[in-house]
Amino acid sequence: MRYEQSFNRVRATLLVAATAALVLGAGCSQRELPGDSVRTDAAPFAATGSRPAGATGSLESKLFPPELIMENQGAAGITPAQKQAILKEVDRAQSEVMRLQWDLNGEKEQLSRSLDAERVEEGKALEAASKIMALEDKIKSTHLQMLIRIKNQLSSTQQAALQAARGKTR
Repeated sequence: MRYEQSFNRVRATLLVAATAALVLGAGCSQRELPGDSVRTDAAPFAATGSRPAGATGSLESKLFPPELIMENQGAAGITPAQKQAILKEVDRAQSEVMRLQWDLNGEKEQLSRSLDAERVEEGKALEAASKIMALEDKIKSTHLQMLIRIKNQLSSTQQAALQAARGKTR
C-alpha cells in the first residue's frame, strides 16, 4: 500500500510538472489560480482541456487580467497613473515568474534524471517532486499577488466596467 501511494504521488507529480510546462508556456495571465486549476474530480483543467474556452474559474472571475484591462482601458476609464502602476506590477511579476521557471525547469531535470534509473531512489525522487510543487506554488502565488495588486488599482466603477466587458467576450 505504501509503495502504491508513493508511486501515485510520483505519477501525480509528473502530471503536475507536465501540466505546469503547458501552463507556464502560456502568458502570465493564462496561468490557473489556486483552486481554479483542479476540477472536483482532481484532474487539472490544463491537462484535460475540459474547461470551456474563455471560461473563468470562481477566483479568476473576481480578478482582472492585464489583457482585459488593456483591451478595455478606454471603456473602464484607466488613468495614466493606473496604467503605469499596472505595467510596473506586470513587469515585476513576469520577472519573478521567469526566475522561478528557470528554477522549476532545473528541478524537473533532476527529477527526470532520477526517474531514468532502473531503480528509482524513492526519497530522492519525492524530494525533487516536493521542490517542483513548491516552485509551482510560488509561481501561482506570484500570479495571484499580481492580480490582487492590479484589482486594488481599480475603482468599483472600473471593476464593474471590466466585468461587463468580460461578459461580452465570452
